[in-house]
Amino acid sequence: MPILSRRPAVTVAAVLLALTCLAAPAEAGDEPSPARPVPAIERLPYEVDPSNQAGWWRPLDSFQGVSYVAYNAPASTAGQHEVHLASRAADGTWTTACLPAASGGCVTYGDDIGHNQPSIVVDGDGRIHAFVSMHNHRWRYYQSTRAGDVTSMAEAAAQLPDRDLFFTYPVTVRGTDGDAYVLARADQDAQRTRSGRLYRFDTATDTWSRAAVVASARDHAFYPDDLQVDGLGRVHVLWEWGPWPSTALRHLGSYAVYDPADGSFRDAAGDPVTVPVGPDAGAPIVYQPFAEGETVHSPSPAVQTAKLAVDGQGLRGIAYRYRPGSQGGTFAGFDVRHATWNGSAWTLETVVRNGDGGFPVDNSATIGVTHAGPSTRIYFVAEAGGCGGVRSQAVMAERAAGQGTWAFSTLGEVRQGLQRLRAEDGRRGTDLLYLTAPYEGALWHATVPRAARPGVGEPFAAIAERLSRTTASGVNVALNATVTASSSLRAGTEGAKAVDGLCADDSRWISAQDDATPAITVDYGRQVPVHEVVVHSGYSRAATAGSDVLRDFTVEAHTAEGWRELGRIAGNTSGRVAVPGGGVTADQVRLLITDPSGNELDVARVYEIEVRTLT
Repeated sequence: MPILSRRPAVTVAAVLLALTCLAAPAEAGDEPSPARPVPAIERLPYEVDPSNQAGWWRPLDSFQGVSYVAYNAPASTAGQHEVHLASRAADGTWTTACLPAASGGCVTYGDDIGHNQPSIVVDGDGRIHAFVSMHNHRWRYYQSTRAGDVTSMAEAAAQLPDRDLFFTYPVTVRGTDGDAYVLARADQDAQRTRSGRLYRFDTATDTWSRAAVVASARDHAFYPDDLQVDGLGRVHVLWEWGPWPSTALRHLGSYAVYDPADGSFRDAAGDPVTVPVGPDAGAPIVYQPFAEGETVHSPSPAVQTAKLAVDGQGLRGIAYRYRPGSQGGTFAGFDVRHATWNGSAWTLETVVRNGDGGFPVDNSATIGVTHAGPSTRIYFVAEAGGCGGVRSQAVMAERAAGQGTWAFSTLGEVRQGLQRLRAEDGRRGTDLLYLTAPYEGALWHATVPRAARPGVGEPFAAIAERLSRTTASGVNVALNATVTASSSLRAGTEGAKAVDGLCADDSRWISAQDDATPAITVDYGRQVPVHEVVVHSGYSRAATAGSDVLRDFTVEAHTAEGWRELGRIAGNTSGRVAVPGGGVTADQVRLLITDPSGNELDVARVYEIEVRTLT
């Protein structure tokens, strides 16, 4: 996933606003579908550190009407962060405090994106537990000394078992009896093993104990994904496997259920399981196996950031990001998938396939899933790249339990920087969301009401198109438009590459060497007022200027009266040139190039032509 720099929001509005509500006409005789409920989205009055991002964490909880969030906050030293907790009372008042250092002030830890992030849980007595900033470290654990009070946190690692081990990826949950649980990876590198261990805090005795070594295998690493507790008090455990010692792309999405009443484990079919489980367990432990021919060493099979939805009786579904081992085309990213147990086997479905609708939209390394009442919801962050930077938007997919197709709607506005979320279940009538744009220093808290019946959304392709076309200054109508080019250097460098929304060296229009005055025309098929035409050219996006960019060219717009010159560029050395359109109404734009480049090949190299309109 691309790393973002600090940038302003893409749109004029700087904060997330409201859920997009799109109503479809009802069929004759049907009861009209309800509009989707509008969530309350609030930006917290606190700044987060750029390291405030992970896919496995659980940085929020709620208890007795109070919301709790944890976040990495900027420290005074570069490359360091503090860990802060905040609570939102029922009247909307926020309270925050940092975790204290033994010497006074706030404790600081080193930045480590994807590892050194906090997970919290509030137990049934209101005690707050925080596991923070561990990447192969001994326990870093804090506990509140007063119920519900984020200002009373104290270091308490000595209370935990296995203090000689090193831990990563703590995920947490509260049991129906009020006990607290944490699942973490424990390193035993001398044995070439990184196992998954489940720990329980007993509120009756105020003590921690190890409940089980859930999974372990030589030459493999355990990656925790999620913990959830159903109405029967059973703890649902979700994880992935990676080759020892570590890997960015994991595999074999796995699931088991722990019953604290008797200490037993069972699989999705309800059959007893002996722990620790290994990666060869197969179904029904493994919900996402390798495809035929794939292995741990085959190219790119990947399960990522899976999450659980449960209800009063048990598992309702697993949402996860998945990248198959081989993909055709130039755009490769992650699908959004959903797994359910049908009583005898896992049913796997693709909710969003990357590139759906013909637009280059991927999704960030984060996902959430909830189930309540009549419907299941999956939350994710859709991302569109391009020469103008990565643009993102929170998206909700919803469908009635086990029925029909997924309907999609958006949470808030298109932004640069929104990367991570966490969703908590809606059994209390709302879903609770944590949304963060770490490179903007922003964090939001949202509650999304649940209706008696799922509302009507729209196809994901419509969202993907809007996200792909949105730029910092208007909508790009040239995306996927019809292109006529005077020549191309070879197969794969045709004119259509200049309007495909991708900004990579293998996705450019390149003219032929014998074409001394190349030209390219973009026909987007309708008359629109042109705000500006932006031309991205050159070679190697790491370079902002050089001899490979277009040197001399004219930009023209086709109006009802014919072609009209918008601007003439001479002696250019910039990879990005913006030509004002002045609001002229046109249905085509073209580049007439008189000096393609200063390179010895003297060919035109164009990443993208954007025609931006404000309407």
